[in-house]
Order: sequence, then C-alpha cells, then structure tokens
Amino acid sequence: MNYDTFSAGVEPGGLHTRNEIKLLICYMLGNAGGPISRNDVLDIVCADGMANFFDTSAAIDELIELHNLCEQEDGTLTVTAEGAHATNVLVDHIPYTLRERSVKAALRLLSRRRNEQENHVDIQKTENGYTVTCTVGGGETPLLTFTLLVADDRQAEQVQEQFLQDPLLLYQSLIAVLTGGASFETADRITIDLK
Repeated sequence: MNYDTFSAGVEPGGLHTRNEIKLLICYMLGNAGGPISRNDVLDIVCADGMANFFDTSAAIDELIELHNLCEQEDGTLTVTAEGAHATNVLVDHIPYTLRERSVKAALRLLSRRRNEQENHVDIQKTENGYTVTCTVGGGETPLLTFTLLVADDRQAEQVQEQFLQDPLLLYQSLIAVLTGGASFETADRITIDLK
C-alpha cells in the first residue's frame, strides 16, 4: 500500500493515508453526538496515535473545502450530509478498533466539557495548603458544594481532575453514604450501591 502521510507519532495500526484520516474524522464527528472544536479533534486523533498531527490538520482543511465538514462560527466542526453519506459508504476502510476508540474519546471529551460547564471547581492557596471548593451544578441552586483542604497544588489539581471526570458519581455516592446505602466491608474499603 502506498502511504501519503507522515508516520511520526502514528502508533502501530494507525492511519497512513489522507483518505483514511478524513474518513475517521467524519465518522468520529458523525457519531460523537455533538460538534467538536478543531483543536479537540486534533487532540483526540493525534494524542491516541491514530494519525499524524500535520496530516490530520490538513485533512480537516480538505474536508471543509470539500463541504464534508462545516466549521461553525464558534470554531466547532460538524459533519455535513455529504460527509456522512461518504463515510457510511466507505467506513469499512477504517479499522473497527480505531473507529470505536475515536468515538469513545470524543464522547469522553464532550462529557468532560459538559461537566466543566455545569460544575465548578475553585482552588485557593491558604497558609495551611490549598482549599478546593467543588460545586455540583443544578441550575440556580447547586446540588452540592463542599470544600476540602489539601496539602499542595498537585493534590488540588488531582481533586479537580477527579471531580470533573464524574461529578454526579460523587454526588450519588455521598447521598448513598448519608442515607445508609453504603456499607463498610473492611476498615479501608467502602462499598456503595448506586441502584
């Protein structure tokens, strides 16, 4: 097979032709459930080693030029009807594992973006360390707000990262603990039933 892309940064099993990269981008955007920014598309495809950064960037430009992608005013990309049709016809040219990996990464990213919009983390340096205040959104009235004191900025960032991964899991877990839905199996293990 003749490759027409750079191989730098591409993991084994990654994409090596511009057409494959274009198909993957259209497939991912068509199955992600929402628009994704150009930078996020680049991060998803390149961070996982699915394709080279420069080739992916060029593929996005070509897809826009060919009217297979539409770039919105806010900089997000969506697949057009033409792009979706072409992708449906040619999707089997992309390995199943790459298709699934790209969509899962896109869904995680969109979920994280929603979590960042709907929930809030405030980190403040104090004389005793850092306070991390986390708020689980709920419209005008938050569902939950709590503040933790942690030793350093690294711990504060870890708390922020874990909280924003799934704030509702924390909320559900806390409700379970406070309403008797949690049990202690051993001194260092808590089991929470989130039925």
